Amino acid sequence: MSRYKPFFSKVLAVILLSCSVLYADQAGWLDRFMPGKKDKPAVGEATKPLVEPPQEAISLQNSFAKVVEAVKPAVVNIATVQITRVQNQPHEFFYGDPEEFFHRFFGDEPDRQSQRKGRGPAREFRAEGTGSGVIIDPDGFILTNNHVVQGADQLTVTMGDGKSFKGKVVGTDPRTDLAVIRIKGSSPFPFAPLGDSSQTKIGDWALAIGSPFGLEQTVTAGIISAIRQSLNIEGRAFRNLLQTDAAINRGNSGGPLLNLRGEVVGINTAIYAPTGVFSGIGFAIPVNDAKIVLKDLIEKGYVERSWLGVEIAEVDDVIAGQFGLKQAGGALVNQVIADSPAAKAGIKRGDVIVEFDGKKTATIQALQDLVSATPPGRSVKAMVVRDGKPVPVTIRTAVMPGQRADGSGQPDTGNDAEETPTAATAAWLGAKVATLNARSRDAYNIEDGKLTGIVVVNVPPESVAADAGLAEGDVIQAINRIKVAAISDLKKLEKNAIDPRKGMVMDVVRRGRSFYLSYKSLQ
Repeated sequence: MSRYKPFFSKVLAVILLSCSVLYADQAGWLDRFMPGKKDKPAVGEATKPLVEPPQEAISLQNSFAKVVEAVKPAVVNIATVQITRVQNQPHEFFYGDPEEFFHRFFGDEPDRQSQRKGRGPAREFRAEGTGSGVIIDPDGFILTNNHVVQGADQLTVTMGDGKSFKGKVVGTDPRTDLAVIRIKGSSPFPFAPLGDSSQTKIGDWALAIGSPFGLEQTVTAGIISAIRQSLNIEGRAFRNLLQTDAAINRGNSGGPLLNLRGEVVGINTAIYAPTGVFSGIGFAIPVNDAKIVLKDLIEKGYVERSWLGVEIAEVDDVIAGQFGLKQAGGALVNQVIADSPAAKAGIKRGDVIVEFDGKKTATIQALQDLVSATPPGRSVKAMVVRDGKPVPVTIRTAVMPGQRADGSGQPDTGNDAEETPTAATAAWLGAKVATLNARSRDAYNIEDGKLTGIVVVNVPPESVAADAGLAEGDVIQAINRIKVAAISDLKKLEKNAIDPRKGMVMDVVRRGRSFYLSYKSLQ
């Protein structure tokens, strides 16, 4: 048997060698002897797509990507801080307020010297907010919403690359809810082009970029769902808003709504949110509305609007028949204000304005839009129907009385006969103040119709008024317990009772909350 061992050893070696060759060339061996049987790909290994998408879909996807790549560098996050100073009142006893307890025993106790003077130290409350904006000029001008920056004491603008800049409000317009702020840098800023929102159609694709819930550089897509002719948002009337189903949430306000050309067609401003978050309906201000006010906002800080001085109503079929019109349409003049541009042009009660500056005025909204878009001091030809006959008139537009000079509509003087439109505001403690009236109530959402006083319309950061803790929109009811219902009252007090060096106490209403604000100048 031993003589066969060399033979068996050689046979075993050949078998082992053949097995190793087959193992090394397993894939080839399987292909050769077992066609179609291969190992499955490793996890994560690329395979052929299950579905090849249509070229149109790929093109649309690429279009979205190109728009985002081009515009995102121009979209910014705007962080705001509003500082409110509240004067502590001296006290030794507490009602069991936990906050007071902790302040008393953990280091925030009012100092005794201040208490002996009859007042506690001022405490600051910081309210922080966030919104979005879009750079529209290489010099750093940013278009956003007025409600994003209104009342802010500090603005921080953060770009997509993480760089932050201190922002400054250039101009505001509560009527359109638009504002312009500016940042400055050593080199030109990326900016987004403004499109033509009049060419936007229902069904067009729309992209929104912004900072929902503070999540910067977020992109959402949808379509233009509708164009709302008239919509009331938080007590304000808006027209021709672009409705979109591109997701818009809190923090998106002020960001751009874009078309597939990468052009800004709207500024995102509001949502319909019964649950508090996006529910498929968002609204943007048409960019053409922004174009109308941009020049004024940048150059003047406010929007200078014209007026006619008439009270008007819609013309329905019944009115058309009674006033000699062939069909409904136009603006019926209910009343003409004395010495107004309309009165000087010869317009009378009962006239129907059917044309203004060569354009038809089928509705009162159309007339109001045309008048608002016309610069003050311009002579405009109009057409009215009087007793069934067309009558041409020439109207020289004028600045709306009581328009605010700081960007939110300078209040007029109400029923104070001593005041004139040019004296609608007054300088006080380095701020601008005005008599509270219907327009300023609307501008600052002051719902209390019985509230009287002077409203603060502009507070420069380094003014005495700012140091005293006053803010834009504050209503001062009394100073040193003497009521101030108009600027004329304030002027009388300045001569007699008000001396910041001796100290003063102001009875202030801010956003519906009443409080006393004390101030004493150190100079």
